[in-house]
Amino acid sequence: MADPPKPPAPPPARGNAPAPGPVRTRILITGIRPELQTALALIDRGELREAARLLESSGAHAVAAVVRLEHATTASQSQGQRLQMLREGCARNPGDTEEGRALHRALAEALLRQAEAMADGAPRRALLIEAARALEEAGRGEDAGMIYERLGLWRRAAEAYERVGAITNLEYALEVIERQEAAQTAIAAAEKAVDEALRIGHRRLAYTLLGEHTSDRFLPTQARDRIPRLGLVQRLSVLEDALPRRTSIRVDWRGPSGAKTTLLHSGERLRIGRSPDVEIPIAAPTLSREHVCVELAPRMPPAPPGVALVAIDQGSKVGSFWDGDALLAGEPEPLTGSGELGLGFAATLLLHPLHEGDDTVGALLRIEGRDGWHLFLPEGGPLHLAPGERLPVTVSLRPPFLELTADPDTRLRLGSTLLEPGARVEALLGDRVEVIPASGPPCTLQIRR
Repeated sequence: MADPPKPPAPPPARGNAPAPGPVRTRILITGIRPELQTALALIDRGELREAARLLESSGAHAVAAVVRLEHATTASQSQGQRLQMLREGCARNPGDTEEGRALHRALAEALLRQAEAMADGAPRRALLIEAARALEEAGRGEDAGMIYERLGLWRRAAEAYERVGAITNLEYALEVIERQEAAQTAIAAAEKAVDEALRIGHRRLAYTLLGEHTSDRFLPTQARDRIPRLGLVQRLSVLEDALPRRTSIRVDWRGPSGAKTTLLHSGERLRIGRSPDVEIPIAAPTLSREHVCVELAPRMPPAPPGVALVAIDQGSKVGSFWDGDALLAGEPEPLTGSGELGLGFAATLLLHPLHEGDDTVGALLRIEGRDGWHLFLPEGGPLHLAPGERLPVTVSLRPPFLELTADPDTRLRLGSTLLEPGARVEALLGDRVEVIPASGPPCTLQIRR
């Protein structure tokens, strides 16, 4: 006789139902109430998340934590689902029971495993902070503090150590915090000193301070990578961009005769020719690339000792002329007074030597037929913007700074700051400096590239 047919298999339960023994025992110990009976039915059907939510809403947090742990460890759960389950459980279950602490520990472990597989960056940092908070809730403050240390969150680390009584670690964290605060105080003082030096025109001092305080030697070893020096670094970057490193600087100025421009040249030689790389380029096809140069040189006997201004033809094809007399190629020609420096038949420069005492310190030059003077001051000297336009200011060249020093009875206004008589300003590109003499009209200078 054939065996009777087997009954149809029941539909599979959602999820993998855990062995209900431990959970059922905890529920029975808690007491049978209608909502707990419903939770048991959900567990038997494998609906662990719904059962955990019901248990949490009924106040059975410890049992709910056990259910969530069971659900999070089932093989069918992906890493994302496991984290979602644990996060939801930790948000609903405080760590005031052993089961709750176990749930928070499980969340921390899952977060740390995920963080290990990630590259450094904000997402990984966020996971580590979340893991440290979970460890604190789980009563593992020492482990949480070590994570905070790795992230440079020393105050949070100290708080975590204090909660669990990790005295040695707490003392170390407090020492680092104290050193950080000392460094931050020093940085604030440095920023104030730098700003004041910039305001009154002492840019070299500001540059030196910035170089020292952005060096790692300035900071405590443990806190070296954590001290916010962004303000100092930004100031240094702005200052370096504004340094007048080139030997030719454009000075726009406005005086009684109107607005004009003078080019200040501080190199040892003033080259003139067709090349765009020379100090005074002249677009004329008959000129040599470097046609003639002007420089300071010791006076030759029988002239008395001192410094004179000379012109030297660089072997040009069409020649150079001083007041109509040809210059010998390579031979210095003294320029003892005002005159005309001719470059073949292509261009003529009006030249006025500048004297200080018995020595010549530079010259003013202008291409005939063009506006704007060139001031050649290779070693510094009085600031002449044009013939008859001498300002009561002395130019000193201390690369990469251009130093302007007012005469004792003259004041300078740097931006909106009125300086004391005889003040010194180390000018930067973009500076606006007003020269206010004791008598006579003021003159405003604008330093350009």
